[in-house]
Amino acid sequence: MIYAIPSQNLAVANHFSRSPHVVIVDDQAQTRHLIAFEETPSTCGRKKQWMQILQSHKVEAVVVRSIGKKMLQRLFDHNLKVLMSPPKALIEELDFSQLDVVTSIEYGREPRKQGGCCGHKQSAAKPSLLSSPLSARFAAIKRIVK
Repeated sequence: MIYAIPSQNLAVANHFSRSPHVVIVDDQAQTRHLIAFEETPSTCGRKKQWMQILQSHKVEAVVVRSIGKKMLQRLFDHNLKVLMSPPKALIEELDFSQLDVVTSIEYGREPRKQGGCCGHKQSAAKPSLLSSPLSARFAAIKRIVK
């Protein structure tokens, strides 16, 4: 089976989509590959990289410590097996047969902020500075001194 594991300092990273690396483990071929994520201006870019890596490496199972509900749902939608990692587990010491399987979306965490990124619809948009009158944004200039 081919596993993908979010990695930080060769341990299972605490948060799936915020991990700096992913380790691809093929237990049949006895190989491990460490892949660094490219820096992106938003978390959406990192999530897209995750999905590309999972597809390109034909990953069948993912090991997680903590994951958001939306990303967990995407993994389920792609028919990936999701396994729970114990806290502070070193990747070299993982025994995949001993990890519990995540079967419910309830394992995932709620997002910290509502809305989205990368052009997704925001739930509570802030008023634009461009739409407010100039008098509300700037104090009146009474005198210019040379």
